[in-house]
Amino acid sequence: MIPSLVFVASLLTAPAPATATVQGQVRSAGERTPIAGAKIFATAKRGPAWTRTAVSTSDGNFKLADLPSREFVLIIVASGHERFEQPTPAKFWTGRRPPVIFVQPTGAGKYRTIVADSRSERLTPSRTRLAPEEVAVIPGSQGDPLRALQNLPGNARIPFGLGLLVLRGASPNQTQVFFGEHPIPRAFHYPGLASVMQAGVLAGIEYVPSNFDSSRGNAVGGLVTMTPRVGRRDGIHGHAKLDIVSAGALIEGPVGKGSFLVAAQRGYLDWALGRLPADTGIDNFGKPKNFDYQAIFDHPLRAGASLTTRILGARDEIKLANWGENDRTLDSTFHRIDLVYRKRRPRWDVLLAPSVRLDRGATAAEKTLLQRRDTVGLLRAELTVRPTKWFQITVGADTQLDGYRSVSRQYFQVAPQQTELRSSDDHGFTSSSGAYATAELTIRRVTLAPGVRASLFTGPLNSRAAAADPRLVVRWAPHRRVTLSAGAGLYSQASAYGRSALAEGLPGFEYIDLLSLSYINADLIAIPGILRQLDLSLGVDPRAPIGLMRAVQVSGGARVDLPGSLALEASGFFRAVRDGLPRREPDDPEPPNAGTMTYGFEALLRRDLSRRLHGWISYTYMHADRGVWDSRTLTERTPSTFDQRHNLAMVLLLKLPHRWTLGGRFRVVTGVPFTPVVGGLHTGVEVRPIRGPTNGAYMPTFHQLDLRIDKTWVQRRTIVSAYLDVQNVYNRQNAEVLQYSPPYDRPRAGYGLPILPVIGVHVRY
Repeated sequence: MIPSLVFVASLLTAPAPATATVQGQVRSAGERTPIAGAKIFATAKRGPAWTRTAVSTSDGNFKLADLPSREFVLIIVASGHERFEQPTPAKFWTGRRPPVIFVQPTGAGKYRTIVADSRSERLTPSRTRLAPEEVAVIPGSQGDPLRALQNLPGNARIPFGLGLLVLRGASPNQTQVFFGEHPIPRAFHYPGLASVMQAGVLAGIEYVPSNFDSSRGNAVGGLVTMTPRVGRRDGIHGHAKLDIVSAGALIEGPVGKGSFLVAAQRGYLDWALGRLPADTGIDNFGKPKNFDYQAIFDHPLRAGASLTTRILGARDEIKLANWGENDRTLDSTFHRIDLVYRKRRPRWDVLLAPSVRLDRGATAAEKTLLQRRDTVGLLRAELTVRPTKWFQITVGADTQLDGYRSVSRQYFQVAPQQTELRSSDDHGFTSSSGAYATAELTIRRVTLAPGVRASLFTGPLNSRAAAADPRLVVRWAPHRRVTLSAGAGLYSQASAYGRSALAEGLPGFEYIDLLSLSYINADLIAIPGILRQLDLSLGVDPRAPIGLMRAVQVSGGARVDLPGSLALEASGFFRAVRDGLPRREPDDPEPPNAGTMTYGFEALLRRDLSRRLHGWISYTYMHADRGVWDSRTLTERTPSTFDQRHNLAMVLLLKLPHRWTLGGRFRVVTGVPFTPVVGGLHTGVEVRPIRGPTNGAYMPTFHQLDLRIDKTWVQRRTIVSAYLDVQNVYNRQNAEVLQYSPPYDRPRAGYGLPILPVIGVHVRY
C-alpha cells in the first residue's frame, strides 16, 4: 500500500507536461520596423513559478518553446523602447497568423544621425550637415530642407523670410544645388516659400559654402547637396502633411528585392489668396501656384551593385493682374529622369549616372509672348580607386548638353492706330562639360587633397570658353579633439547676358510704382536689391555669346570637440570674382572688368543632435563689395547687393517627456543694401523722384524670436505629430521695404509679418 500511495501523491503534485510553443513578432510602434535583439520573457500567470526566454531575430520574429501553458505574462525589453509587460490569454497565440506586438519607442521618436560615407565624402575646409529629423523641428522653417539652411553660418537672411541661397555673399545663380548626382535648375518655388523637394525624400542635406572639391563645377559660389534616399523594404509606409503653404504625401515600400518611394506636394497659396476680398489689391502681386513630385525605384544587383531610377519635377505658375496691358502669366516647369548605376568593391567604386531633363519657361501678356523650351542631357561617370588605406584617387567627367528653342512675339505701337508685330524664333545648343581628378593622401595626422578640373562651356553663337581650375585642401589633426583645415582654388562658370521674365514690360523691380506707370507724383516702394533674385527667368538671351566667370576662393578654419557633445567651429574666407561678360557684338567695346570681392569670418557652436538638448549658435561677419577690377585691385567700389555685415542665429531644441519637443530661434541680422530715393525734383507741375547711389543705404537691423512646440502620439501603426509654430513672438516691426511719397523727402517703413501662429499636422504610417 505504501508504494501505491506514494505514486498517487506524486501524480497529484507534479506540474503539467511542458509541450506548448508560441511564435510572434516584435515591431516598433508607429514606424512598424522589426526590432532585432529584443529579449522576450514568458512568466507564469498563476500557480507554480516558471520562466522561459527568447531573443528576436533580425526580422523581429521570436519563438517561446517548452511552455507549461499558453496563458502567461509576456515581457519584452528592447533597447530604445519602453518596457512591455502584459498578461496574454491562450487564444492570443492560437490565431491563423503569429501575433505582432508593438513596443513603444522612448522619447519623441528616433533621431537618425547622418553617418558620412567615407567612400564618397570629399575633403573640404567647411561642411555642415542637417538630418531630416533635425530639419523637421527648426522653428520658423516649417520642415523645409533648404529654408532650414538659412539658420547656419555663411547663409544670408532674405527679406520677408523668403527662400534664396546666398552663401558667403555669392549670388544665388553662382551656387549649384544638387539632387543626387546632378544639379536642379531651381531650388525654390516662386516666390521662395518652399523648396522643390520634400524633406521626406532626403537622407540628408549638406552645404559647402566655398572651396568644394573638383568633382563639381559651373559654380563660383557654394554647393548644396540634397542626398535622396531609397524606399523602405520592411513593409508599406507613408506620411501626409499639411502646413501653412502646402500639403504633401509620401508612400514607400518593397518591390521584389528593391523598393519604391513616391512623393508629391501642392502649394495652395493661390487658393487661399483667391478667397480674399477683391479690395485687398492682392491681384497686384500675383497668386503663386506650384507643385512638385519625386519617385525613386531602387533595385540591388549582384556583387555589390545597385540600380536606382529617379523621376522628379516641379512647376510654378503666377498670374500678375491689374497691370493694364502688362497683365502677365509666368510659368516655369522642369521634369527629370535619372538612372544611377553604382558598384562598390573593397578597393574601388564606380558610378555611372545618365539623366534627361525637360525645362519650359514662359511669360504671356496681351501683346507679348516669350517662351523657351530646353531638352537637357546630363551624364556623370566616376571611378574611385583605393590602393592603400592612406591613399585614394578619383577620376571622372560630367556634362550638361542643352538644346533649346526660344520664341518671342511682341506687338509694338508704331502709330496712334497701328501696331507692329516683331517676332523671332531662335534655336541653338549650349553645353557645360568637365573632367576632373582628385586625390587624398594621409601621412600620419596630415591629409592632403589636391585636385584639378578642366571645364569647357559652349554657347549658341559658336562661342566657347575653357578653364583649368587647380584646387587644394589640407587638414591637420594635432590632437584628437582638434582639427585644422584650409583650402584654396580656382572656380569657373559660364557668364552671359540674362533675359528676365519679370523685367521685360513691367515696372522696374527695384522700385514698385503704386499709383501709375510714370514714377511722377506717385508713391514708390524701394525694395532691397537682393529681392531681384526672386524673379522667374527664361534663361540667357538666346542671341548672346557666353563668357567665363572666374573666382579665387581661399578659406581656413578649426574645429574643437568640447566636452558635453559640444563642437566649436571657426573659419575665415575670401572670394574674388570676375564677371567675364563677353561683347554683345564683335564691334562692341570691351565690357568693364566688373566683379565682386567678399571676405569674412564665421563661428558655430553646436551640440550633438542625439542628445535631449540640441541646438547651435552661429555668427557670420561678412563684407561684400562690387566694382571694377584694375589688375588685382577692385576699384569704383560700392556695396554688393548681397552685403550683410552681421548675422547671429541661436537655435535651441529640447526633447521633453511624453513626446513633447520645445524649440526656439532668435536672430539678429543687419540689413541688406538698397538704392534710396534722396529727394524730389520740382518742375512746377510735377515732382520727379531723385534716386541716390546704387546700394547707397542699408535696411534697418532685423531681430525676431520664434517659438515652436511639437507633440507626437505613437499609435500601433501610425505616428501623428502636430506643431504650433509662433513666429515673431514679441511682434517686432521689422522694416523690409521703404515707401516714398511726394515730395520724396522722408520714407516710411513697410513692415514684415507680425506675430504669426502657424499650425501643422504630420501623419506617418
